[in-house]
Amino acid sequence: MKRRVGVAFLLVLCLPLLFIPLWNDRVVDHYIDKIWLHRTNTMEKLHEFEDEYKNFECDVLFVPELTDFRIGHDTPSAESLDSYLDFLGKNPERELWIDLKNLTEANCRQAESLLTDMLVRSGTDKEQLIVESRDWAALRHFTREGYYTSFYLDIPHLDEMDEAECRARLDSVRRVAGSGAVSAVSFPASYYVFLRDLDFPVDLLTWEHRRWAWQLPFFSRSRAILKDNRVKVVLVKEKGHYHQ
Repeated sequence: MKRRVGVAFLLVLCLPLLFIPLWNDRVVDHYIDKIWLHRTNTMEKLHEFEDEYKNFECDVLFVPELTDFRIGHDTPSAESLDSYLDFLGKNPERELWIDLKNLTEANCRQAESLLTDMLVRSGTDKEQLIVESRDWAALRHFTREGYYTSFYLDIPHLDEMDEAECRARLDSVRRVAGSGAVSAVSFPASYYVFLRDLDFPVDLLTWEHRRWAWQLPFFSRSRAILKDNRVKVVLVKEKGHYHQ
């Protein structure tokens, strides 16, 4: 008898887990243009989730010696960005956030020219892309050429900075945001409270890289991000079978 009660109790505990995929789909559907899938670094992963998410993010490296952009977070893979752009060309309602890892002022013109040529070949519109980089000065050229760009805020964790450094960092962010060089600033969601009261003239992009979409309504910060109209995109995690 006790064994049966124990089994029944475990079943009751596990029952909510069966509803997580359904709840995840409902949250994504409700914020379909705002919740994008993070680190979609293989086409297999993109196709695995293309019926669940409308838009995606991937890590990209400019490889001038191959006259190509290759997918990869730290090192370039054999996968060309061409595959993603072909997908966008066939699906003009979808968008892609490109975290361009090695963009610099020295290579930005060559990189932009190549990317523009690739867009033409694939039939993809510039408006379907977000081009992100840690080098805001390098993004200025992309912005001038009609791309939507975002400056990746590469700053220390909040508890690693004293008050003076925090003020200095905020002033630096304000200068970049007001420079006209970028369309948005992007940052980990943990910085949202730190940045939300600043009067930025640009959009905000963020990522909850430790949370799935279904978890967002259960956290006050995530709920605030979803309600904040200045935040245009929030990336969420979901590994699937082809995560890299």
